[in-house]
Parts: sequence; C-alpha cells; structure tokens
Amino acid sequence: MKWTWVSRLGFVIFVLPLPALSQTTVAPSSCPLEFVNFSSSGFSVRVKNISGKEIVGLSFYAALSDATEHWKWLHWNLDDSRPLREFGWNKSLKPDATKTLSWDRANLDFEHSGGGAFVLTSVLFGDGSAWEEPADSASCKIVWRNNHKKAFVKPVELPLRTP
Repeated sequence: MKWTWVSRLGFVIFVLPLPALSQTTVAPSSCPLEFVNFSSSGFSVRVKNISGKEIVGLSFYAALSDATEHWKWLHWNLDDSRPLREFGWNKSLKPDATKTLSWDRANLDFEHSGGGAFVLTSVLFGDGSAWEEPADSASCKIVWRNNHKKAFVKPVELPLRTP
C-alpha cells in the first residue's frame, strides 16, 4: 500500500507538470541561413544555406536607420501608409550552398542612411515544410552601419513588423 502511494505521488510531482512546461517553453528557432555579406550600394546579400534542407523560397524585409539610428521598416515608395516592401527569392538553394541574391531593380541605396538591416522572415523548403520568423522578432538578419558608426555598440532595435 505504501509503495503505491509513493509511486502515485512521484507520478503527480514529476510527470503531470511536463505538459504545462511544454506549452509554455518555446524552443528557440535557429536561422536557416548564414548571412555572409550585404551590399549597401546595390541591393544584394550573400547567404549560405545551413538548414540541411533544400530551400525553394525566401522572403525578406528591409529596415532603414536615420542618422540617429532610429529604425523603421521599408514600405513601398517609402510611404508608411503602404505595405512593407517584401523581397522574395524563388530559386533553389541546396544545403551548404552559398549564393548572392540581388534585386537590381529595387532602386535602393543604404549608403546615405545611418544603416540598413535585411531580415529573413520566411523560408519554404523543398520538402514542403517552412520556417517563419515571428512578427515580434528579427533574429535572422544582417545589419550594415554607415562607416562612421561602425565603432558604436548601440543595439539595433527594430520595431514590430506589421505588413
């Protein structure tokens, strides 16, 4: 009788809290790309696929910083009343492959701003699975700062992304 009571108490203490923990604890998502280089004068980014899967679609957003490093998302025609400008890529990127993605008709030049950030927001893999960055996060990004600001250590604080 005593052994049954102890085993039930152990079950309640150690097993029942697990579902509650699994619902509140979110594993950190890892970026499926490694950013190798970002060109501020044209509009291109060099990336490496570190996901272990073939990538067949990518979606990025860009943010600009003014001279005092206030960041804001890039909207179409720089008009805040328009949607965020999305930069898509739909060519295959094999695992461990490195590729330069460019948008030559984007007509963007970060060199005359305080800085620029290019944020990966969504990935579609060849097997049909996907990776999504939450709207309140920008963990998968590359940041460029104007030459005279490179010594600063002020963190990049991007606003919430609302397309």
